[in-house]
Amino acid sequence: MRRERAVLTIAAVLLLVHTATIAVFGTAAPGPALSDFVQLILGGMVILASAHASSRSEGVARSFWRLVAAAFAIWFVAQGLGLCRDLFPAVDAAQWISNLLFCFWFVPLAMAMFLDPDNEAGGLDTLVALDFVQAVIVCVAAYLYFFYLPMSDSRGALAHAVWAPYFVGSGFVAGSFLLRAIITRSGVARALFGRFGAFLVISSICDGLYYYGPGRNLKTGAWFDIIWSTLLMFPLALALTWKQAEAPHAPLHTPKPEKKIHTELFHLFYPLVVLAMSLQIAREHLVLASAVVFFSFVCSSARLLVTQHRLVQAQDALRREAARDSLTGLWNRKAILDILERELLRAERQGQQVGLIMADVDHFKSVNDSRGHVAGDLVLRIIGSEVASVVRPYDSVGRYGGEEFLIVAPNCGNSATWELAERVRVSVANCSVVTGGSSVSVSLSLGIATGNSASDSEKLLHAADTALYQAKNAGRNRVEPTAVRAAGIGQNIEPAAQSKFWL
Repeated sequence: MRRERAVLTIAAVLLLVHTATIAVFGTAAPGPALSDFVQLILGGMVILASAHASSRSEGVARSFWRLVAAAFAIWFVAQGLGLCRDLFPAVDAAQWISNLLFCFWFVPLAMAMFLDPDNEAGGLDTLVALDFVQAVIVCVAAYLYFFYLPMSDSRGALAHAVWAPYFVGSGFVAGSFLLRAIITRSGVARALFGRFGAFLVISSICDGLYYYGPGRNLKTGAWFDIIWSTLLMFPLALALTWKQAEAPHAPLHTPKPEKKIHTELFHLFYPLVVLAMSLQIAREHLVLASAVVFFSFVCSSARLLVTQHRLVQAQDALRREAARDSLTGLWNRKAILDILERELLRAERQGQQVGLIMADVDHFKSVNDSRGHVAGDLVLRIIGSEVASVVRPYDSVGRYGGEEFLIVAPNCGNSATWELAERVRVSVANCSVVTGGSSVSVSLSLGIATGNSASDSEKLLHAADTALYQAKNAGRNRVEPTAVRAAGIGQNIEPAAQSKFWL
């Protein structure tokens, strides 16, 4: 709080210095340059304070303050060009670029209307932002085509009629902010939109008084500059004193916006409109027209890349969802059977064996009946995770169905398959699962089989299943092969470390 008071004190001192500068120099040199310089410093302080407020915020407030900082960054550049015009009057480009930026400085604030206070992230969707920027480029092109070039007496000056669309735009944003503050259920959004809506209303009134009221014939360095400097104190104070009263909440189900094909036509229409108007603008100002076309091209290209990236991500997610079990994250039944068939084909070509292990959780029904299905699901997750951690990196583990798991082990004969199954059994048996304050004993019965022919995959599954039920009938928590074990099978198995899990 001490830092905030110090910053406000510095801003107040700058305001007094500005007042003294205007009283001493007025519109005579170096009054205009000093006046613009003080306002430039105040604008920079607003940007830094807004960035700091963003770092202290979460959710929609963080995104809102970032947009505020972006808006005043545009204002800062425009003010800097105005200062450049005061120091170097011969540079005509500084004035018309400065005027253009002043006309659209509030555009980032308008993007705040697309923020969702009910979303925990509270961020602005990239495609929405790009669509908005593309629409703004169309507005800029239309502004130049219909108002700026026809009504300007020179390339540096703006006729008063040219500012009318600015007041329409800023008035629309201010009204939207106040309406959003009234209808929103979020206290954070109500505070932000309400306060900045009031600021935009006051700012528009001051601008209207300057361009159409008593300040119409005034020059830079006149008394009206004090009003603008005082106006900058408002967002500075809001940023410095901002404290987020409530944390963002995550909705249980985030509704996905529906998109229709006809809405995508606008994204094709925007560049065409920009190009058509830029051809006419180029007759008067080629560099300006080229800049408009360039930014429109960049925006359209960025939107295409973002859309393509999201399509690739969606396809990858669909593939994962189609191949993974939703409960355990292991391969699902179809995927693990496809892996088995693929490994058998490879083994047939290379003359190797494929080991198949079918595992079933012992007494799982009693866990479900005594502890509930939620505890049963967590037990399955833990067992699946434990099995996946024991097998080799190139082995595949899948949920075959219910409480059954299937392990495909390439290049494994009877002995190696049995040893792998025994490691899995011992590791799961050593798990200590605690739920409801008491321990649950978990174990696996496993049946193994080996083969090297893809045509015999069904027989291999049947053999592993038969061996599994032999293990069940023999007392559970054991491994049973399909045939008599080879000599030495099962030896040199190191005991697994005990693992504990709490549910």
